[in-house]
Amino acid sequence: MKLLLTTVPGLEFIVREELAELLGQVETAYTPLSGRVFAEIEEPLARILSMRSIENVRLILGEGDTLRATTEASLDAMKELSKGLKTFAVRAERVTKEAPFTSLDLARDLGTLLSEKLGLQVQLDVPDIVFYAEYERGTYRVGVDLTPFSSLRDRPYRRWIHRSALNPIIAYAMCRLAGSTGMLVDPFCGSGTIVLECLSLNTHREALCADISVASLLGARENAWAVGLTPHLYAQDVANPALRENVAVDAIVTNPPFGLRERPVGGLERVYAALFSLAEKVLAEGGRLVVLTPHRELIQRFSRLNAEKCIEINEGGLTSWIYVFSAAPGSSTPSLIRSPL
Repeated sequence: MKLLLTTVPGLEFIVREELAELLGQVETAYTPLSGRVFAEIEEPLARILSMRSIENVRLILGEGDTLRATTEASLDAMKELSKGLKTFAVRAERVTKEAPFTSLDLARDLGTLLSEKLGLQVQLDVPDIVFYAEYERGTYRVGVDLTPFSSLRDRPYRRWIHRSALNPIIAYAMCRLAGSTGMLVDPFCGSGTIVLECLSLNTHREALCADISVASLLGARENAWAVGLTPHLYAQDVANPALRENVAVDAIVTNPPFGLRERPVGGLERVYAALFSLAEKVLAEGGRLVVLTPHRELIQRFSRLNAEKCIEINEGGLTSWIYVFSAAPGSSTPSLIRSPL
């Protein structure tokens, strides 16, 4: 069966890695920075729906040169999947923009075809099944949306949400890049998204969630309690960390303030200088700093750590980079990674 898995553009390779861990060798295909991964699987869908690196799942039933021909070739599967149901809706996407129609046009055309062929009634509010259609570079695909009413990025711990809360999928990817063992610190933890995603990989690791805002820490505590996790919570300024002397930290994974919705205390330059100073002091040999930022110039100005990776992502139209540094001796300039194939 062919699935279309969506994710944050730039993190397609994380989806591929998680699929391989979950199911073994899986045939995948994607275009870097597309946010779309096609996978051929034979496993139960419930295992796919447990993945932490994806937002939505679509079952692809057919593809072809025209919408009508593609739909008619997929009718038997559509009838089987909608057996006993009464209502349907259509979700559609024009992936590439060269075609002279819109996503709404595509949804309307498929809806008209399915009303004729399946005898179901259109119901946009609470349909029994949601069919899917897309157009990409001359190819039409039809199928079923398996996550029509919510995104898999909506985690059960998100009871209190910071105004600048990080997408959990990005946090999960950062945690994978940092490694899943040893002591973890997030000095700008906000509502705790990064720490909780890292603990999802290893619930037994020691995790420190620190922030200058007490209100944020109370929210992070509420989120942690919602899923039975107990990270250590500290109110601190990153320039004056509440860490015991001679502590050795295995990973600092963090999302410093972007400076877009709110101004960080002391300004961005102070924040980045303090972050790299902290990393140089407390990272154990071989420890990693993983940081998400739209400010490459500040990274280049303040980092003296060994640079391993730089991964470009796009979230909501904003280009950012995930940098991975290590405390190993030496320094280098990381090569830009665009969801490596």
